[in-house]
Amino acid sequence: MRLVSLFFVLLLALWLLLTSGDLSSLLVGLPFIMLALWSYRLQRHVPYPLTFSFLGALRFVVFFLLESFRGGLDIALRVWQPRVSLSVAFYEYRLIFPQGPIRSFFMYCISLLPGTVSVCVSENGKLCLHVLDDRGAVAEDLARLERRVCDLFALPCYKGTL
Repeated sequence: MRLVSLFFVLLLALWLLLTSGDLSSLLVGLPFIMLALWSYRLQRHVPYPLTFSFLGALRFVVFFLLESFRGGLDIALRVWQPRVSLSVAFYEYRLIFPQGPIRSFFMYCISLLPGTVSVCVSENGKLCLHVLDDRGAVAEDLARLERRVCDLFALPCYKGTL
């Protein structure tokens, strides 16, 4: 119950941040926040303890803001180039998170990284991504995000440890 309350406060703060504190927008936001919490409660049966690190959350917020800026800048630069340089591809990445809320959180956060979006998870636990440019450091970006998510949830972050 304590973790659900914490998520409620975080989602409410995020909603108010996104809407510039417009309280009338809660008419739309609260149902979606409740839907997100209900979805979270459905995924509570995780094979590992769900913990939370305050310092990890602060580091994740900084990471989130920097990656959001980097993603926006990347798209803006691509749009302004007279000839768009893309190398669109599907990319496979081995997940360290078992099925559950942390894996879902990681997959949602992937869209923060420039030109990437999660497509699906195969039966053998590999994540399929759609990337706009596979010539960059996709694996390194994903590993950095993985470390931030591990830090946020106070988990050891080594391949195959979870």
